[in-house]
Parts: sequence; structure tokens; C-alpha cells
Amino acid sequence: MPALHLSFNCLGFELHDDDRFIALYRATEELPRTDAPKPCFAPIYTPSGGLITEFRPADHTWHTGLYYGWVHVNDANLWGGGWYIPESGRYEDIADSHGMQRHDSFSNVVSDSREVSLTETLTWLDASDQPMAVETRRFRFQSLERTAGYLWLIESRITPVLEKITLGASRAARYSGLELRMGPPFSDAQHISSEGHEGHEQIMGNHARWVKAAGSDGGMVIMMDHPDNPRYPTTWFTRKNLLGAGLLMSADLDIEKSGFLHLKYGFVVLDAPANVEAAETLYAHYLCQA
Repeated sequence: MPALHLSFNCLGFELHDDDRFIALYRATEELPRTDAPKPCFAPIYTPSGGLITEFRPADHTWHTGLYYGWVHVNDANLWGGGWYIPESGRYEDIADSHGMQRHDSFSNVVSDSREVSLTETLTWLDASDQPMAVETRRFRFQSLERTAGYLWLIESRITPVLEKITLGASRAARYSGLELRMGPPFSDAQHISSEGHEGHEQIMGNHARWVKAAGSDGGMVIMMDHPDNPRYPTTWFTRKNLLGAGLLMSADLDIEKSGFLHLKYGFVVLDAPANVEAAETLYAHYLCQA
């Protein structure tokens, strides 16, 4: 059996490196509708077994490891939790407003000793289970050659089935898009961006090509934007336990039925923290692969 390989299960699939468990993709897990059910990776581990993600924490049960969350898709919430209401200045629960990103199928599984890839199809449903968009995701998982770690290439193509969909962020914190909720020892991660900003407070809302987050007991993740993405380099949504590519922080984004939204992101998982020079080398490698 190849060193890097997938095994399918009742929820989705597992990623393994020889006998080491690396990640679980939860494609079909039944969750409360108020969590806006969506496929996600949880748990995710470093090569040596350090836990990176937090799944459904008590304070935000709709945070599910590594996932795409879209707060506003027309009138549907595909993120989960309450809506920010400007008039009250608070997040409030709005009944019958949550949609879901429904997994439909996997296909095109390809593997060799250093890479595994597959395709997923999904349908975005509104609160009444009416389709709003279809999405095709392609995942590629690669072992890195010069360091203990992995490069994930995550590619998504979103096509409306309505005349238009509008993707919007939270009207308060402006989060929406690809998000990583981190748990111990990454729950107080040390963030550094490609533009030299250090600390999640300094990176929040600023543009960067990549942001890395180091755990307190070793290990690191790096999330990478791609030059083909809209609004590159993206703004970032960062808190001590969150790392997200904030595509919609500056403004909403309309997608017409005749068009589509194509997104590409890199995600690196490392055993040992990488300095800025090493992170730039990994970013250049990602761009060559994407």
C-alpha cells in the first residue's frame, strides 16, 4: 500500500501516512441545522501526532475544524450560529434561516506514494432545501520531501443555479470563507504573515499571501492564498485560535448564473515550525503545484 493513502468510511474518508492517522473528512455527518451542516476536516494531526483542530467547541458548535463557511448566501446562513443584527449590535438566533452544504459524491480517486487526490461534488441548499449553487472541490494531499509535513491543495469551483447568488461576510467581524478552528496546543497560536506582521491582532484584516500559525508545543500550519483568486492577496481573519482567508472582508461578492467562482488555497501541516524563509520556499512550491 502507498505511504500516503485514503480509506473511506461512513462519514467520508480518512487520510493516512503508512499507519499514521492524519485527518478525517466528515462529509455526511448529521448536525443540527442551526450549525449550517457542512463538510469539514476534523481532526487534523501533525505528522508526529499533534492535534491541530477543535471540533464543535461549546462556545461555537458550528466551528468544525477546517471548513468552508459562508455567513450570507443570499438570505441563507451557510456558516452556522446567530446572525449579526446591526440595529441591536448583537448576534441573534433567526429561526429557519440556516442552509447547508450537502455532500453529493466522491470521484476521481488517484494515489501514488507521495500524492493522493479526489473530487467531491456538493449542493448548496437554502433554509427550505432549495438548491442555490453546485460546487466541485478537488483535494490533493502531498508528502513534502525536505521536511516532515504535508501540502494540501484545496480547489473549489462554485456555480449558481439561481440567477445570482451574493456571498457576504458577517456584518460585524467580516468572517466568511475557508476557516480553521484550532484547539490545544494551537488554541493560542503564534501567527506571522508573509508581510511581516506578527500576532493575530496585527494580521486581522490585513492583506498577505500566506499566514502561518505555530502551536505552543511545536508544529505549524500555513494557509496560502493563490494569485488566481479574487482580491489577491486576501485579507485575513485571525484570532488566537482561528485562521481564515477572509475573501469577503472588504465587500460582498456576486456570482451570476452564467459565471462561477474558482478558489485555490494551499494548506501546509508541519512537525517543526518554519521560519519566514522556509515558509516562502513552501509557498513557491505550492504555486508550482497548483
